[in-house]
Amino acid sequence: MPVEKIKLFLDDPTLTRQDIHSRINGMDHFEIARRLSEFSKEEKIQIFHLLDTDVKRQELIYETDLDSRLEIQDSLDPDYLAKLLRDMPEDEATDILMEHSEETRDEILGKIPQKEANIIKDLISYGEETAGGLMQTTFNRIHEDQTAAEILIKLKQDRSQESSPYFYVVNNSNELLGYFRLRDLLNVSAIARPAEFMQEEVPKVLLADPCEKVANLMDHEHLSSIPVINEKNMIQGVVTFDDVIRAIQDIASEDIFTMVGTATLDPFAKKIGKKILARAPWLFVTFLGGLLSAFILSSYKDSLVEFSTVILFIPFVIGLSGNIAIQGATVIVRGMATGDIQPDNIKRVVRSELAVGLINGVIFGVLCGGIITVAAETFMQVTPLLGLTVGVGIIMAVGISSLLGSLTPIFFIKAGIDPAISTGPMVIVLNDILGLAIYLMTAGFIFSMV
Repeated sequence: MPVEKIKLFLDDPTLTRQDIHSRINGMDHFEIARRLSEFSKEEKIQIFHLLDTDVKRQELIYETDLDSRLEIQDSLDPDYLAKLLRDMPEDEATDILMEHSEETRDEILGKIPQKEANIIKDLISYGEETAGGLMQTTFNRIHEDQTAAEILIKLKQDRSQESSPYFYVVNNSNELLGYFRLRDLLNVSAIARPAEFMQEEVPKVLLADPCEKVANLMDHEHLSSIPVINEKNMIQGVVTFDDVIRAIQDIASEDIFTMVGTATLDPFAKKIGKKILARAPWLFVTFLGGLLSAFILSSYKDSLVEFSTVILFIPFVIGLSGNIAIQGATVIVRGMATGDIQPDNIKRVVRSELAVGLINGVIFGVLCGGIITVAAETFMQVTPLLGLTVGVGIIMAVGISSLLGSLTPIFFIKAGIDPAISTGPMVIVLNDILGLAIYLMTAGFIFSMV
């Protein structure tokens, strides 16, 4: 969708409001939402009001970036905003309300009918990346005493909602007894009751279960929705695959941007000041690491004058050990996120990553050290001990980097910090400092023996 085309519509004095209205509504409003950050605040508000249905406006607000969403909401009458949120799916309304201050949130909730407001308050309390925060409270709830004919009649009468292919059977206490699919319902007699054709083994998640666990179970069981229960096995709602996909995308984006030190701010937002504030702390960590590395280099300046060729291989040693550390940390973080790494196998995984890193270090240390030893006198006019220095330095630096990359994510988790942080600036800075120190210590020790 060409952004400039819409800008021309809005600025063209020959077009009537009706002309602009019809042209904007002839476009994909989801695509407009994705590109809304490229417009000015006034243009965003104008585009929002040009949409011809509240459904489109709700979807535009939900699908666009945070800055644009807040700018549009700030321009709306509180009563109208409350109406928009009231008519949205509860999980989506919850996501939007979570972005507001507690005072604003309470004001909006006060304008929503009590029943819907209580549902949203419950969803807010669960946390946005948990099964409780992702779930929808509207689903096919079937009582164990209903017949197949009664279920079909009710399903046919209730045309106002999209029908899910899954039906969840409960008793008088709202306990989850089993589930069945629409095709199961269509293949039984009219007088059959759920107990005769439902599946009693129900894949399900608890309210506090993290999004990753929900996604893994849905993938393993090949389900498009999954029930959410409390500790008493009472069904509270269902999580659908589209909600899980969106949450996983958000988590993945957050992790990726955190890995490279951009924090969780929308990287495509227009407010440069916020981007600077989000990234500066991580750059400051790198800055401190650089100062410490410079201090380490200065400590060896006397010996480096005599054996200056050692400096030529610093980027090689640091780069190789850094890649080893990042690989190990990424494997650990990813395994924890997908659930492949559990408390009972984490030691084995860490040992495996350490072994892989060390073996790679030995391979490249011997290879590089051997090449330099052979070529030292002929091509570089230096002692062959340079090869031994570089080779041993690589092996030792990579060994420490393997340990650093494998254990740092675990340390962050123990400390209650997002482990994705460990695969970004922290590991890189620590690796640079330790790798440089180890390499120079090795060089100093070996050349002191000459």
